[in-house]
Amino acid sequence: MIAVHPSFPAKDYKAFLAELKRNPGKYSYASSGTGGIGHLQMELFKSMSGSFVTHIPYRGAGPALNDTVAGQVPMIFDNLPSALPFIQSGKLVPIVVAAPQRLKELPNVPTFKEMGLEPVNRMAYYGILGPKGLPKDVVDKVHAATVKSLQDPAVRKRIEDTGSIVIGNTPEQFGAQIKAEYEVYKKVVDSAKLKLD
Repeated sequence: MIAVHPSFPAKDYKAFLAELKRNPGKYSYASSGTGGIGHLQMELFKSMSGSFVTHIPYRGAGPALNDTVAGQVPMIFDNLPSALPFIQSGKLVPIVVAAPQRLKELPNVPTFKEMGLEPVNRMAYYGILGPKGLPKDVVDKVHAATVKSLQDPAVRKRIEDTGSIVIGNTPEQFGAQIKAEYEVYKKVVDSAKLKLD
């Protein structure tokens, strides 16, 4: 999601985008680092929205979030679970979120899809990976145990309380998702000519 410090002159998506377009290059955004999900998603957002903000890479989401909350950087593209407590306490203002539909935790915050930017509407995800060539019976056992854990109401509630969505798809579906994400972000890297410094 994109969130801004309360001092930012816009508090909703329409005003946010108008402010960026009126002042190209005036603003910067924090991310967890060059090549991280927040960096790549913001670059995709910039290319699709015709806006320009300067990337400030940090060594992790924690320092990036701390400086945005402190007002050192006006905005951040961050994962919802880490940003949500600051949004709930009024230390950050949510602008737009990457989710299949509006989230119950942020019912007034639109999705990128609603704003006409469906390719940016990509949720960060968590998964379990093993080494290449892991025997299928081991993969199946780990998958079955994971699905069983995700069916526990207490586990689901803990995950969902962070604004996350429980999926628990198959190993094959997860592999296809990883491949699709790679293809999207490879195009972002190539198009923006991003390099690790």
